Amino acid sequence: MKPKFPLVAGFILLFLPCIAFSANLSIQPPPPSLDKFYAKRGETSEWIKQMHQINKTFGAIFIDIDRGDWEKALQSAKDFGSAYRKASEMVPEWKDLFDFKASESFIASVQSKNIELSIQLYTEVEKSCSQCHQKNNISVWTRYHWPSTKTIKVLDPIDEKEVNYDQFMNRLSTSFRNISIYFDQQKYNESWKAIDVFSNRLKGLRSVCSKCHVTEWTKNSTTIKDFFVGNDMIDALQKIKQIFASGEPDAKIFKKNIEYISKLSCKMCHLIHQPSAIILRTWDKRP
Repeated sequence: MKPKFPLVAGFILLFLPCIAFSANLSIQPPPPSLDKFYAKRGETSEWIKQMHQINKTFGAIFIDIDRGDWEKALQSAKDFGSAYRKASEMVPEWKDLFDFKASESFIASVQSKNIELSIQLYTEVEKSCSQCHQKNNISVWTRYHWPSTKTIKVLDPIDEKEVNYDQFMNRLSTSFRNISIYFDQQKYNESWKAIDVFSNRLKGLRSVCSKCHVTEWTKNSTTIKDFFVGNDMIDALQKIKQIFASGEPDAKIFKKNIEYISKLSCKMCHLIHQPSAIILRTWDKRP
């Protein structure tokens, strides 16, 4: 009789990518042995390929069982066991996070065609995966997908001198703040000049985006610069200039356009990039 197993198989395949993090999460840097698998930036790492192999072979087992193909299921189980063990050998520091007893018992349960035991042991194996992900995923994402800003240099278009990333962002923030300060003081000429300074620095920020988003910058019709440093931000600044030119600056129009830049450029970019930057800086300051 063909096993009635599709709901369980579907549950397993859907559950594998899910990660729940503990409330007392502590983020530590990944072990050095992982570095070599992420040596080629922009390419899928050998470590991720191995994770995909584990995921694929694990899921295939239950698809094969649902089809009644126990021979193929056993082969998938053995492939899973090999992929699981290889991953443990790739990063020795994480070897204790692998549950070999559960994985070997799981393979044996498939060999004995015991569906109920297979489901039970699946939970044990999945627990080892989930615990490792909870402990290490964020640190791996941060280390290998969010380069440290320490390596970034920016040419400030105002004085045409190269500064580090933090210095440039401080200058950018100051020049943006000055627009509103001068406007509130009704020093509209100074506010106009501050717009020019900020506008030039905002355009200069595009070069920072391109240091990491190389592919998006050169190949896609919609590039990363269209999000946080796009022409819509420059247009908002031009609308402020237009109310200055009218001779009767409208505070509501000024506020609307300043808030547009603040919320959709500054805030949104910070929400995406600052968490990882904070983690990397914390690691840099470790004793």
